[in-house]
Amino acid sequence: MKNILKILVFSLVAIVGLSSFNNLKIESETIEDITSQRYELMLGEFTLEELKATKNKKWFESNYKTYKPDEKVLTEIKEHLKNNNFNIEIYLGTWCPDSRREFPRMIKILNESNFDIEKLKIVGVNRDKVVPEVSEEKREILNVNHVPTIIFYKDGKEINRFVEFAQENLESDVLKIVSGQDYKHSYEDF
Repeated sequence: MKNILKILVFSLVAIVGLSSFNNLKIESETIEDITSQRYELMLGEFTLEELKATKNKKWFESNYKTYKPDEKVLTEIKEHLKNNNFNIEIYLGTWCPDSRREFPRMIKILNESNFDIEKLKIVGVNRDKVVPEVSEEKREILNVNHVPTIIFYKDGKEINRFVEFAQENLESDVLKIVSGQDYKHSYEDF
């Protein structure tokens, strides 16, 4: 009888353990964080539509709607984005208050600047800021230590990045990056 019980417990643990490997992209566990906002942990690359199909829709839409970027700065960003071959990668944590603040704002800036969303890559990371599904060498190159990290590429080469919070405000920081002005992110030596 004890052996049967041990086999059943072992089998249950094995099944639960293996099921966690089935979906590296999105973990559907709902978590309530210290700010009492509900979110769904998303790991790996995902689309905006996939994010909006989860509990993350609430914080995303709330922060997107309430953000009012400076129209003059948006006009300048739009000019720089249309004349250059930019790609943008956003590394964020759906668990992270900074990501939940800055990510919707960034999407609003990109939408209002007519940025081609097909040139945007969104990647969810865990609390250790580990970028999933890439090699250790690629993780070192990406150097994601704080979230959100927004990396701007021009003609395939990284030109600069925004990390965690703005120096001035998000749209002004983005303008400095896309216009080639001197810009140092929050954790870069001044």
